[in-house]
Amino acid sequence: MESTTPQRIPTLVVSGFLGSGKTTLVRALLAEAQSIGERLAVVVNDFGALGIDRALLGAGDARSVELAGGCVCCELSDERVDTLEAIRRDVAPDRIVIEASGLALPYETQLSLWRPPVSEWVGDDMAVVLVNAEQLAELRDLDDLFEQQVTAADLLVLNQIDRVAASQLPALEARLRAIEPEV
Repeated sequence: MESTTPQRIPTLVVSGFLGSGKTTLVRALLAEAQSIGERLAVVVNDFGALGIDRALLGAGDARSVELAGGCVCCELSDERVDTLEAIRRDVAPDRIVIEASGLALPYETQLSLWRPPVSEWVGDDMAVVLVNAEQLAELRDLDDLFEQQVTAADLLVLNQIDRVAASQLPALEARLRAIEPEV
């Protein structure tokens, strides 16, 4: 008798404040997937009325879906589950990337991956949080939301390091490790 267990699809949640480089990372992941013939589905949440991220990723491409008008971690949870189910059914991707808005919490976004029916087919899920080195160096917007994003990460990427002096990097890394020593 054949198994009816669906193929597990690895899913990556990309988070970080506005300007941290999320869309740039997602574009690089799309380019890599395309170069090796892998089917990568991208779900983009853009907080607000303007679909800026969708325009940057390439509107009209069947590989991306935009969830607009709310934070992907909260208001759009049911819509995200429905969208993920449709992607699995209609696109059958090898991997999925969810680019959360700058206001989203990775853990809250991942919760929808653990809800049935999505939990039945999502494979390894991981949250990567991008941190703008310049923002961290200037101590800009390092409030509770920033700390919650950092502590929810499976992987932190200190990004845009070309915007700070190389001598500042060890202190910036130490600041992140002080917030979340396990990542």
